[in-house]
Amino acid sequence: MRPMMSIGYLVFAVGFIASLTLAPYTGSFALKAIPIVLLLFTVIFTPAFRGRFALAAAIVFSAGGDVILDLNFPGAFIAGLVSFLIAHLWYIALFGMDVSFGQIRWLYTLPAVVYPAAMAVFLWPHLGALKIPVAVYISVIATMLVLALNRRGAGGMVICGAVFFVISDSVLALNKFYTPHPAARYVIMTTYYLAQYLIVNGMLKEKSHFQSDAKI
Repeated sequence: MRPMMSIGYLVFAVGFIASLTLAPYTGSFALKAIPIVLLLFTVIFTPAFRGRFALAAAIVFSAGGDVILDLNFPGAFIAGLVSFLIAHLWYIALFGMDVSFGQIRWLYTLPAVVYPAAMAVFLWPHLGALKIPVAVYISVIATMLVLALNRRGAGGMVICGAVFFVISDSVLALNKFYTPHPAARYVIMTTYYLAQYLIVNGMLKEKSHFQSDAKI
């Protein structure tokens, strides 16, 4: 990601997080989505690589989820959940292209399965009518994390990004279904912006190195 794009991402991400003290306010959804849109532009204007469409689609549905959740209309949570679920399915498709199932990293994979399962069990009594949708979402994001951990040549940025995504969604779930906390939204958005930035930039760096090696 070009330095100016990274600076823009940082400025708008910090700007939105700082503006949470003023929420709700008109147009907050636009400011919230700008950093993710910058990531989309970066991917679109990067030379073609295997998986670029999947990465762009994941970003598009993430931005959609951002907007939907911020608009806060009746049914917005479910609609936003579906949008982010689709985003994670695209991340699964992207990460799945490079997964080596013959060399599974069990040391990392086991916690990546156990933690989401434990979170689902913990939240289950508090989910009410949303038990099934939330269980499906947890299963999908756990799959995303497992695939990110087991990719061939996986870089630390992508792995850290996937971990931050799980942290962000965990805090969101605890805040919504268990115990609301005023600081939760700051943690959710900080880890979310970190997750998206690390995943996208990590993937672009990996693809750039691969293309450079292929020319040698």
